[in-house]
Amino acid sequence: MKVTDDGVRRAMERMRLGMPLGGSMLPAMQQIARAMVTGAQMRFRMQTAPNGQPWSKSYRARTEGGQTLSMSRRLRNSINGQATGHSATVGTNVVYAAIHQFGGVIRAKAGPFLAIPVTPAARAAGSPRSMEGLHVAQTLKGQFILVDSKGQTHFLLRRQVKIPARPFLGVSGSDAAEIIRIGEQHLMKRWKG
Repeated sequence: MKVTDDGVRRAMERMRLGMPLGGSMLPAMQQIARAMVTGAQMRFRMQTAPNGQPWSKSYRARTEGGQTLSMSRRLRNSINGQATGHSATVGTNVVYAAIHQFGGVIRAKAGPFLAIPVTPAARAAGSPRSMEGLHVAQTLKGQFILVDSKGQTHFLLRRQVKIPARPFLGVSGSDAAEIIRIGEQHLMKRWKG
């Protein structure tokens, strides 16, 4: 997944052109990559996209409390940065990152339904096959669910699920200001030294 910001890219190119001969941009790019990682991780805390738009709350966050995309913190903790002498990048290797960044539809593949866990016990089990005593029921609205003998819903059964975009990668206004500050600071050091 690659997210770019043309304004920041142009500022970084001007910064590179302003370097004295033989000057290395690597320290600045490393600092920029760290700032971008921090910015992306802060979006999980603030629950907003880089453009400041609030994320829509997930079903789990609405029903159980907590924050969206933060139950295990795996996605947030996977964000990492890399730098070269001419670029700084930030990203993640978590497979499901793209569906949250861009949104999309997930469809059932192995059977007619996706089984979506809605209780801590169901999440711990991981699959309806790992929980004893579940049976299919239908809500008044006609939706299929898996319930236990007490009638508690543990899984929602859906043919597909639409995941709204909840962008966390990208450059916010404050990220851009920090990147420019780092660049200016780096240029000042290089021209003085």
